[in-house]
Amino acid sequence: MIQAQNICVTRGNLTDISLNLAPGEVLALMGPNGSGKSTLLHVLAGDLKPRSGAVTVAGRTLKEWPSAELATRRAVLPQSSQVVFPITVADLVAIGRLPYRHHGSGSERAAVAWALEAVGLTSFAHRSYQRLSGGERQRVQFARILAQIWQPAGTRKPSLLLLDEPTNNLDPAQRLGIMQLVRRMAGQGIAIVVVLHDLTEALRFADQGLMLREGRVVAQGPIRDVLTPEHIGAAFEVEAMLLTDPTGTSHVTVLGQKAAS
Repeated sequence: MIQAQNICVTRGNLTDISLNLAPGEVLALMGPNGSGKSTLLHVLAGDLKPRSGAVTVAGRTLKEWPSAELATRRAVLPQSSQVVFPITVADLVAIGRLPYRHHGSGSERAAVAWALEAVGLTSFAHRSYQRLSGGERQRVQFARILAQIWQPAGTRKPSLLLLDEPTNNLDPAQRLGIMQLVRRMAGQGIAIVVVLHDLTEALRFADQGLMLREGRVVAQGPIRDVLTPEHIGAAFEVEAMLLTDPTGTSHVTVLGQKAAS
């Protein structure tokens, strides 16, 4: 669904980054602050042009896609979304349908209904967005980007979501809900690239991992091959270990900073 080849970016010092993500897979971008995760996501979204290299979505480079057509196949959730005007939940989600302005209203209603059902907020459609909790607002923003890539049955083509720290500033229950939603959307064939700080979330919900430090790849591949104590130590300069709880779920535990050599 999305490929990047030999991406180099002056801002963020990204050097020779490549990736390949298929429909239905979740790729976690990980690394310490300033490692280039968000910069790489901006490149994948087409918001930042790399110094060299190319990004391909569904077999076409970003420059080959008309922007309106690309917006029907790829949606981006930024770290934070400020809404300073009064609006209902349904109307905010409907903003995701702007790339389809030439389509009928029936398509918009179906997309909004599907997206709100996906995030578990169908009953919130007529509520004021400003009166929601932080976790509810995050789910509404998620619904907006889902509405953006919704396609009628029988016409569906592979789609892509790019998520920048979607669980940031959420409580544990809200974080779990968002990541379970990420996994459900992948189960529907959507390719998802997600920036994550929580390594245990990455281990639990991602298929692939790409770990960066100072713009360079520390490790890349299946998530359990990437999240090893050695790779975590190399990226974050900490001592770490993996623990498995009685349910069989693995957790990343940071023991402390690496001793100076």
